Amino acid sequence: MTMKHISNLKPEGIQNAGKNEPIPKPIPHGDCSPDCPECGGIGYVRYEVPVGHPKFGKVERCRYAQSRDIAAHLRSDNIDPRIGLTDDEIRNLNWNLVRKGVNQADQAGATTRKAFEDGHGLVFMYGGFGQGKSLILKVAVATAVRAGKRAAYANLAGVLDDIRSAYDERENKMTELVQRMEWWTSLDVLAIDELDKVGQTDWAKERIFQLLDLLYQRAVRQEALTIIAANYQSTDELSGYLKSRIEDNRFAGNGYLIHLKGADGRKSMPKNWKY
Repeated sequence: MTMKHISNLKPEGIQNAGKNEPIPKPIPHGDCSPDCPECGGIGYVRYEVPVGHPKFGKVERCRYAQSRDIAAHLRSDNIDPRIGLTDDEIRNLNWNLVRKGVNQADQAGATTRKAFEDGHGLVFMYGGFGQGKSLILKVAVATAVRAGKRAAYANLAGVLDDIRSAYDERENKMTELVQRMEWWTSLDVLAIDELDKVGQTDWAKERIFQLLDLLYQRAVRQEALTIIAANYQSTDELSGYLKSRIEDNRFAGNGYLIHLKGADGRKSMPKNWKY
């Protein structure tokens, strides 16, 4: 698979330029080093791949520009803690860290990676402890952040706590509530862990329905990717409205409903394994 930096792409509208007019060239804007071997300073590349390939027709950040983005992001004092990952996790978590041959985590990782590369969908993983669910969720978010996408990893209880804190606002309570809901539901990639570990108050039920229904709608419109994990043994443990959405054939038909029931991977983790 070969690549070309974006300066080889024709600028939009160039086909209408006069014959004697100079062809405009993209101007490097400081996204990457001017002597970058991949992008020549533009910061983006495209891949020469056949039709049907996941990268066909797409323009992506060059890996060196991506590294600069991450470094700048991690130096910022404005990093939103709701992203849910440490600096180390953002830098280093990748799909290859999902161990093979222990249980079904590698298969779940491959399916989730496909959904990630498609850029949209609703993936639901369920099963016992030690199946690699949390790692897969974190890898997806770290990969998204490195690619410049808006993404976050959180336990569902943490999401609800953030939304509930809007009620501490005396003056603009409803405005703050709407803004917090919008933050979580407008992300490119949202990974929600431990769906099963939340309270069942009327307030929690209402907020969970509102949150998950908005995420479901964005997945159907192919606008965003939501990945959910729970320690359930059966989808029958889900509430009816959520079970119906998760089993939607537009997602389940792509293999995005994943039951993990292998060995507990934590019992065979290498001694110095960080993730």
